[in-house]
Amino acid sequence: MRVLPLILVSAWMTLSSHAQQRLVVADKVTHEPIAQASIYTKEGGHFCSAITNDQGVAVIDFHFSRLTFSHLNYERRVLTSLSDTVYLTPRYRQTAEIVVRNIEPKWIREKLRQVVKTKRKVYFSHPRVLCYDYHTRSIDRNSYYSYQSKGLMRMKSDGHDHYDICQEVGHIVSVDSTTLTDVANLRRMLYEDFVDELDGGFIRSHKFSQNGEFKSDNKDEVELVFRSKYRNDDRGRIVVDTARCVIRSAYRVTGTETNKQERMSPVLLSFAHAISGYRIDKWNRTYHVNYAQLPDGTMSQEKVSYKFYIEGYDREDSHTKEYNQQTGGGFPNMEATLQFSQSASSVPDSITWVELPGSWYLRLSSTQLRLQEINLSHQPASFDLLKEEDD
Repeated sequence: MRVLPLILVSAWMTLSSHAQQRLVVADKVTHEPIAQASIYTKEGGHFCSAITNDQGVAVIDFHFSRLTFSHLNYERRVLTSLSDTVYLTPRYRQTAEIVVRNIEPKWIREKLRQVVKTKRKVYFSHPRVLCYDYHTRSIDRNSYYSYQSKGLMRMKSDGHDHYDICQEVGHIVSVDSTTLTDVANLRRMLYEDFVDELDGGFIRSHKFSQNGEFKSDNKDEVELVFRSKYRNDDRGRIVVDTARCVIRSAYRVTGTETNKQERMSPVLLSFAHAISGYRIDKWNRTYHVNYAQLPDGTMSQEKVSYKFYIEGYDREDSHTKEYNQQTGGGFPNMEATLQFSQSASSVPDSITWVELPGSWYLRLSSTQLRLQEINLSHQPASFDLLKEEDD
């Protein structure tokens, strides 16, 4: 049996023979606890890590000289000694919690429906080739993995359902020898784009309020804060250019209930539970995207960040274990960023494109699909072991 790595304070207190210290990781600005922050070190050839719980609490039960604290939304911090609370500086502008009221201005939904009506023409109507820079990192109790891929990406104009990449540079850093290239989060950031998924159903199922404290150099931009009408684990904010009726940025946080409903088939989940005992106990997802206007006047993703954290259980057989090893699967705590810039005006016809299939979390895989996933995990890349001085 395999239990996805879950950091429980009580388990650490009983199992660890090292001196232990309980600490809280918090936001330096708001002093709110930071969940799923990674705390890790590599010393003496061994990698050790901890992940904060929902209250920002972790227990360090291993020896360290230098300890790294990291989270996708915060600046990395390295410490040689610990206090009861460790503060991290946010990378992005923080928005105070705003109450989303039942009464909202009529214009909000009208503007959002106009975005939905025109988004195909504005965001997805033209084939394009852009330079991309993708970086993903995965951490569990005893492992560290980082992969960076840079090159060209093209989006075809057939309904925003097809991306190809031509990787020019690939680089892996890990605690052990591996050649796996993980593009799962790249596919999620592309195929789970906020504007692409914004539709009438999303507008009807959420409540919206305007953030009156939002400031922008563009007088037409407003920030809308939203929350699900039906679930407490779905909230976020979007910046809308009300003159052009386009989304300039979006930030959305979803929890277990919403992710199960939106990202996974309940029938398939029930089937997996019956076959292998698979279940999902916790599933947190954070998605942040900025859009830029291209020279032709259309809009495109400019910068995306994505955090994925899952806790679950299954009875992993040898076949599943081998597949995870071949594709780099099995990590519960993953973070990724994607940056675009305009490409050269001409692209050689001779370059080789690699297709990026759609994103998924749980599915029944045919032999062909499994081979496709394995091939995507073996793109050319240089490799370095994580060094102690890299912490």
